[in-house]
Amino acid sequence: MMTRRQEDGWIEWTGGEQPVADDVLIEVILKNGMRYEEYSDEIRWNSKNDRDVAAYRVVGAA
Repeated sequence: MMTRRQEDGWIEWTGGEQPVADDVLIEVILKNGMRYEEYSDEIRWNSKNDRDVAAYRVVGAA
């Protein structure tokens, strides 16, 4: 799996296992366009619908 980090910190996501440690605050953009912040262990990283993560960036850690 190849990910690409953009200059603004966004990392494209194509699926797979959780890419960061638990309790890391991240911002995600879903394939359906929804955007929000959540802790990494609360995200469904491996779903297969329009609520899949399309991109994420680290905001901070707990």
